[in-house]
This record gives sequence, structure tokens and C-alpha cells, in this order.
Amino acid sequence: MPDTIVAQATPTGESALSLVRISGDLSIQIMEQACGVRSPTPRHAYYKNYTSNKGNTLDQVIVTFYEENKSFTSEKSLELTCHGNQLIVEKIIDDLILKGCRIAAPGEFTLRSFLNGKIDLTQAEAIAELIGAKSEAALELANKNLAGGLSKEITKIQDECIKQHARLEAFIDFPEDDIGDDQHESVYKEFCSIQKRISGLIDISEKTNAFNKEINVVLIGPPNAGKSSIFNCIIGTERSIVNEIEGTTRDYIDYNLKLKKNHIKLFDTAGIRNTKEDIEQKGITKTLDLIRTSDLLLLVLDSAASYPSDIEYQIKNIIDKDKTLIVLNKSDLNTILCLEKSCLKNFQTLNTSIENPHTIENLIDVIDSHLDQRLNQNMEHNFYVNVRHTVALQNAFQNLEFVLTNLKNNSEIELSVPHIKATVEELGLIVGQKDNEKMLDALFSSFCIGK
Repeated sequence: MPDTIVAQATPTGESALSLVRISGDLSIQIMEQACGVRSPTPRHAYYKNYTSNKGNTLDQVIVTFYEENKSFTSEKSLELTCHGNQLIVEKIIDDLILKGCRIAAPGEFTLRSFLNGKIDLTQAEAIAELIGAKSEAALELANKNLAGGLSKEITKIQDECIKQHARLEAFIDFPEDDIGDDQHESVYKEFCSIQKRISGLIDISEKTNAFNKEINVVLIGPPNAGKSSIFNCIIGTERSIVNEIEGTTRDYIDYNLKLKKNHIKLFDTAGIRNTKEDIEQKGITKTLDLIRTSDLLLLVLDSAASYPSDIEYQIKNIIDKDKTLIVLNKSDLNTILCLEKSCLKNFQTLNTSIENPHTIENLIDVIDSHLDQRLNQNMEHNFYVNVRHTVALQNAFQNLEFVLTNLKNNSEIELSVPHIKATVEELGLIVGQKDNEKMLDALFSSFCIGK
């Protein structure tokens, strides 16, 4: 009998309510001992006092019992909602440990759901992807995987491999029934089709791997262009030091925030210019490194100053037009800046001024729209293919490459069988093999406790 596990399922800290999850056979006993409810009605919320082993009332709680095979883990389970004081949560969990529970490992509730056949591995991963989604596009793809979209596609490909494997085995077992050119061509075409579908999934992984990564938006430009002021306006607080002295920002500053549809990490960076000052140069080097790894660049220029030609040679070979917006700042002043003879003349531009809040709001809208457009370019896909899936798909593709070469060269068809089996096994790794303990431990350890 598996032991009964417990964990806080809501973030630690002060809040209106906190949720404690319990899964295992002690759930019924805890319901009676702690909440005074015998033979609870499944999925019925009870408003009760929680009583400790010492007979003390720890809190007034809402507790719901889930019967075996009908809960998330497929085990008898309790969900206990208390007031969101961390001290209360800790006292309740400490008491539950005295009642026979143990603290759940990260992802253990989802692991039990997987091991008990409630979900497959792609759906388990989708839960973590749903929690960690950084954009609406990522949420949509995670929900598609949770609904079984990827699982169904992998199962269809597996079934087709097994079907063609059976055809080849029949020819091997009954050599008197010659495979014939037509049958040989048919099997070859079917395996070509299978490999093409696998290749399509690998392509999807390359197009959608940005959905679950952190989105980096980087402010760059010469000193005193107003990067730090724009940074502070976007995040809504005085996080970055603003000063008329050039080179105030020596290192980058970052801040996580949600715009309209996307969660981003916004960077304010050291101004790019020619300098012999060692510390400032190190800051500029970090800025150039951030340019290379950014998802969106905001190149801030002072529209009331001449074009800063001394930075052009440092940035022109590393900035990408498709992911760069030129922010012409200080638009409330007389415009002097001209980009016609620069490497930026065909880039998208917009005007801003910290004296006009509407221009900052417009900048935020443009950033969000730009990211949303880029992320939604691939939303025709019905699922998300992560790195682990991709490795298995690539291995399956290579095994099929041998099968196709073997069939095309009319070699002994027996030689193809081990590679067909290996293909099926690789696809099986995606939806999950329950006996692969090391892989499961590594995967579920990345989940949050309580999930």
C-alpha cells in the first residue's frame, strides 16, 4: 500500500486562502479524526473545524473528499482549504505528519496520477508547461497536450509502425508467399509516410520551443538616450537610476513583468559608446551579449541629438531587423536625428517621450503585439513538442532511415525488424514507460511541490 502524502498546493506566503492536498488511504481516517466527518460524500465540500492530535482547533477549513479512481491521483484524496496564513498551513501539515502522512516530493501527485494510468507522460509534462507558461500561446499549446493531442498523434504513428512490422513478419514467417514488387513498394511507401510524420513533429519542436522559454526584451542604445527612464516607465517603478551623467548604468538591470498577453523579462543595459573606462566597457560587453540572446530589442535613440555613429560598427552585425524596434525618444523636443544614411534606415520606428504617458502606453502595446505576432505564427499546430520528445523523435527517424535504405536496396527484410521495434520503443518513450525510474525521477523532480 503506498503511503499517504501531503503538500501545500498554493504558493507560500500570506494570502486569502491556502490549499493543502492529501493523497492516500489515510484520507478517510484524517477526514474523521481532523474534521469529524465519517463516511464523507465524495466531491462534497464540508465547512469544519480542523482539530489537531492534541485536540486543538487549528483553523476553520473547507474540506473535500475524492474517492478512489475519481481523484487526480486515482487514490483516495482530500483537498483542504484554510486561511492563507503560512503559520496555519505549517501547523496543519505538521499535524498531518503526526497523523501518518509524509511530505510529498516535487511532482509526486502528478507522478501518482501517471503511474495509476490517469494520464500519460505527455499530459503530465503538459501540467508543468501549463503552470510555467509565459504567454497565451504557450497556455494554448499546453492545454492541447493536456487534452491528449500529442499522445494521439504518437499512438497513431506507433500503430502504423506495428501494422507494417506485422506485414514484414508475415513475409518472413511464410517465405513461400513472395512479398512481390507491389507489396514491397507498398510497405516502403508506408514507412516513408511514417518518417515524414515524424519529421513534421521534429519541425514543430523547432518552431514552438520559444513558447516555454523566458522572453527577453532588451533596451539598448547610446548613453543618455533615455533607456533607464523608459525602463522605469514600463515597469511602473523607479528601479533604474536616472542621471544626466553619461555611463550611469554600468551593468544590466532586469525586471520580470506581464504586459497585456506576455510575461517578459525587461533589461536596462549600459549605454553603447567608445570608451576606455574599464568598468564601463565590461558593461557594454554584457550589453552586446544580451543583444545576441534577446527575443526583442528596443534600440533607444535621442531624437533631439545627432545619430550616434560610434555605436553602429558595434551593433550592425548582431542586430536583427525582424526583432528590433527603433525607439525615437525625447520626441517632445526638436527633432535632429536622421537615420537615412545609417544601417537602421529600414527598421520599424516609433516615437516616445516620458513627458507623454500615452507614448509609453503605445510602446507597451507595440511590444506586446510584436511578441504576440511572433509567438502566434505557429499556432496552427495542435500540440507542443518539447526537447525530450524531440530526442526520441530524432532517434525514431534515424531507425526508420535504416529501414527505408534496407527496403530500397532490396536487402534481407529481416534486418529491418530490430530497427522497426526500436522506432516503436522510441515513440513509447514519449508517452511514457512506467518502468524507467531514472527518467521519471528526473522529469518529475522539476515539478513544484504540491503538484
